[in-house]
Amino acid sequence: MSKPPDPPKIVILGAGSAIFGLGAMATLIRSPRLRGAELALVDINEPALETMTALAHKLNAAWDAGMTITGSTERRDVLAGADFVVVSVQVGPRETVWEMDWQIPLKHGIRQPYAENGGPGSIAHTFRNLPLILAIARDMEQFCPDAWYLNLVNPLIRLTLGVHRYTSIKVLGLCHQLLWGYAMAAAVLADRWNIPVPPGFHVHTDADNLPHFIPVARAGLEHLDIKAAGINHFSWVLDIRDRATGEDLYPLLRERWLGGYRADFEPLTRAMFETFGLMPTPGDSHLCEFLPFVVDPRTRPWEKYGLKLQSWEGNRRRRAQRWELARSILSGETPIETLRDLWQFNILEEPVAEIIEAIHYNDNLYVQQLNVPNTGGLIPNLPHDAIVEVPGVISGAGVQGLGMPPLPEGIAELCRRELALSSLVVEAAATGDRQLALQAMLLDPMVDDLDTARAILDDFLCSFAEYLPQFV
Repeated sequence: MSKPPDPPKIVILGAGSAIFGLGAMATLIRSPRLRGAELALVDINEPALETMTALAHKLNAAWDAGMTITGSTERRDVLAGADFVVVSVQVGPRETVWEMDWQIPLKHGIRQPYAENGGPGSIAHTFRNLPLILAIARDMEQFCPDAWYLNLVNPLIRLTLGVHRYTSIKVLGLCHQLLWGYAMAAAVLADRWNIPVPPGFHVHTDADNLPHFIPVARAGLEHLDIKAAGINHFSWVLDIRDRATGEDLYPLLRERWLGGYRADFEPLTRAMFETFGLMPTPGDSHLCEFLPFVVDPRTRPWEKYGLKLQSWEGNRRRRAQRWELARSILSGETPIETLRDLWQFNILEEPVAEIIEAIHYNDNLYVQQLNVPNTGGLIPNLPHDAIVEVPGVISGAGVQGLGMPPLPEGIAELCRRELALSSLVVEAAATGDRQLALQAMLLDPMVDDLDTARAILDDFLCSFAEYLPQFV
């Protein structure tokens, strides 16, 4: 009789992040299945890393996790023998560079609605992050070639594609955006289960909105079962059912939402639902990033649809609150046990621990939202070399996305356009080819002028020069 595998070695890159590191660390350490694992925390911010490492030791002792915990500012010192490398990193100060991604195109006449995963700002975002993302993967090729790369960094499609295309490392992109689909459907169908919905409820991706958003999203997860497919931050509901009874709720959802539900509730999502026949899942904040008609200064769609920018100050406040929480737990002021329920701190959980357990111990885990290569045509009418978002099963055999039916052609074409653009952006980011970078800028649906594209690109390359070594 063969013995079970030894506990895994897990490396967290970006562990010093108050927004990501605290939740990821607590989720892994509280898992009974991962007792005895080796946990290596890595961050270039040494004081932040020291805080998180001390907190990890405290959680490890309190929860009797039996883990071996180390901290390092050098990833190459801890990658050897890793089974899983969990990555949530950013190049440049997160809110500062994101705001610049929005401001620079605005100087040249393009008002992006969000500027993270789509629009000219997302190109700069990719250019900054991809060299680091690839450097991590190449270090893994040297020190832990069989490890899984769990990528949580945006733009998720592009960075996950870069690892898949340019390295031999197994990569899986993870995102929690489907929660927004659950929250919207739960709000529209709330009376079916007596779900409390706050007055004026919306699902804008904003740190200050999370306390209102999370209870409705959790209720949605409790009562609904959604199958969605497409691409990250641009997926579409293919099937929605009552989790308890199996009843098909799509007819009721369509009737309620398109038949007179609050006109101010995610109006862009409603318009796309009505036009293309399927409900988009990400909410207006991210949906708008992939559409060509959200930047026209004549029609001012940001006013028509009530599109709101990311609250960079809100993100900074959230970061400060998370640091205060970490310090409070470390000092003993806040009980450690409170971290067993991360939702109460508005921390959105990724199923990282469950995925690691499923691969390492062959658990046959169903996951609703995976970003994987479209190998074998998981979505038949999207490119086979692209990164698509589908549900899947995770086990000792690895990650298997589930085959989905073809998307309606209008939706598929919107996805194909984004995937073609992403492919070119990734190639430009990986090679530092300025000509390709200009071509990518011109393919972006928000750009309609060659001189404007050239001016934005030049401004990006100058403003972010310290973060763009590939373009030197």
